[in-house]
Amino acid sequence: MSINLFGALDAIAIATPVAKGSFVFSSGDAASAVYVVRSGKIALTWADSHEAFGAGKILGLPAAFNEEYSATARAVEKSELGFVPVDRVMDMLERNPTHMHAALKLLAMEVARMRDMIANAPADNRLHLVEKSRALSRAE
Repeated sequence: MSINLFGALDAIAIATPVAKGSFVFSSGDAASAVYVVRSGKIALTWADSHEAFGAGKILGLPAAFNEEYSATARAVEKSELGFVPVDRVMDMLERNPTHMHAALKLLAMEVARMRDMIANAPADNRLHLVEKSRALSRAE
């Protein structure tokens, strides 16, 4: 059975407008919330990787588990996010095994993506990415 984790989080989220150029969260900050992107685009920066995420994406889910953001998120255009406090996210996941399974699947996919990014990085950059990854793991 497929679960729409985005929809479940969006249903309990608080609408939060974000101006272009505003930071949503920064790497190293204590986790306060998970965000769903309702509209616009948010750039997520981790180590040397930069990606933009649009509507339908979830940001900050790993931080709900490890209590600290490991990436920096910044609005690259005017956006609307749904703000879900970490305690509400964890409560929802703990009470619903299907939602927890969906969250763990997303986290596993993120780990696989990061491993692939490190494995495919140029040799001169690979050590930097591995060191950055280890530093983030120790912080967790």
